[in-house]
Amino acid sequence: MSATSERLSTRFKMLFSTGDLSTSIPLAILAFFQLYFLTDVARLRPDYAAWAILIPRLWDAVNDPLFGMFSDRLRTRWGRRRALLLFGSVPLGLSFIFMWFVPSFDQLGLAIYYAITFILFDTAFTVVHVGYNALTPELTSDYDERSSLNGYRMVFSISGTLSAIIFATVLGWYITDARLLFSILGIGLGVASIIPPLVVFSITKEKSTEEQPEPLPWLESIKLTLSNQPFRYVMGLYLLSWTTASILAAMLVYFANYRLRVPEQANYFVLAAQGSAILFIPFWVWVAKKLDKRRAFILGTFTWIAVLLGLSALPADGIALAYILAALAGSGIATAYVLPWSMIPDIIEHDQLQTGQRREGSYYAFASFFQKLATALALWAMGQALAANGYITPDVNGSLPVQPDSAIQAIRFFTGPVPTVLLLLAVVFAWNYPITRESHNATLQVLAERDT
Repeated sequence: MSATSERLSTRFKMLFSTGDLSTSIPLAILAFFQLYFLTDVARLRPDYAAWAILIPRLWDAVNDPLFGMFSDRLRTRWGRRRALLLFGSVPLGLSFIFMWFVPSFDQLGLAIYYAITFILFDTAFTVVHVGYNALTPELTSDYDERSSLNGYRMVFSISGTLSAIIFATVLGWYITDARLLFSILGIGLGVASIIPPLVVFSITKEKSTEEQPEPLPWLESIKLTLSNQPFRYVMGLYLLSWTTASILAAMLVYFANYRLRVPEQANYFVLAAQGSAILFIPFWVWVAKKLDKRRAFILGTFTWIAVLLGLSALPADGIALAYILAALAGSGIATAYVLPWSMIPDIIEHDQLQTGQRREGSYYAFASFFQKLATALALWAMGQALAANGYITPDVNGSLPVQPDSAIQAIRFFTGPVPTVLLLLAVVFAWNYPITRESHNATLQVLAERDT
């Protein structure tokens, strides 16, 4: 597919969108089960588990911008971004596999082991994620076509999440040993994560290296990226909305286990939320076309707030209503998935107008950094809150303990009030986002005149 195409075929959109499986599959398991796995399967203290998650994210402060700017400067016979997909796919799958074993270490040893394996995974993830996402703006410059492409991508992304959760659920029907279950889950999904980047590599092309301008100096590139006002607004709303999605993902398991006391149904609540998100994606793509991306995000965010407040207020026997609210939460999840990612390509042209460069790698690297930072901070905060409120980890037999009221209240607090505050702040960022369909088209016209 030519990088200059404006309209993309359905077949190409679907094949390209498979690339999201390589990120959504591992991210789904991390978001929904990483903290739970560390506390209830590996039996790490919640505060140790929180640090084992957060410390690797400090490496993110280096590797995301580093690989993003590196990809902008990379010159290979496979292109700038496609080379990252080719050489990052296998390390991504293998590193994910090792995250789900439980070695015979003490508490400190386990925390160190999981921090190291997470660092290795995160590095490979960054390579693939940056390479894949940085290809997106080169495929089309059409404002609405980008929303459509990101709609396809997010359908595949959420489908990958659903597939991972379904796989975990089905395994749970036949494997009662939690450690064995997660080991098999890690192996199966790790192998599956290797294939999609290779598919994207095979169907895409990039501009020849001769067509690429000389890259900006490293420090100047970082300064220009972070000083881009529209990008700062998008990263603000994205960081806050993705943190909310990460909190919801992790808390649904705890909420089902200890608030509703239906641990056997925990995965079904996850499936209800993610499954409905797929159905809501076309709706929010349509709303973005009728209004614009900014207004669509604000509207979707307010509906999400109402749902999460209702979920946190549920009584302990409100199981049926919990399913309804989990399904309605899919609307907010779809909003957080589709709209911020469809805004980023528009920012690329805004930056190109100012700098004369197309620096997709730098922008998607920082977007990846903020995405993973949001997940890490959410899980770290929840781990610390659970530990501070007397959370009891299961015993060797894996039977669920009766949690103190303070731990239950912490779970409810992270289900409703905390996400509400985060989402209201996200609305403030979205309200000030300046790029509209009209201003983006004007930018494209100026760029086209420059090229003639």
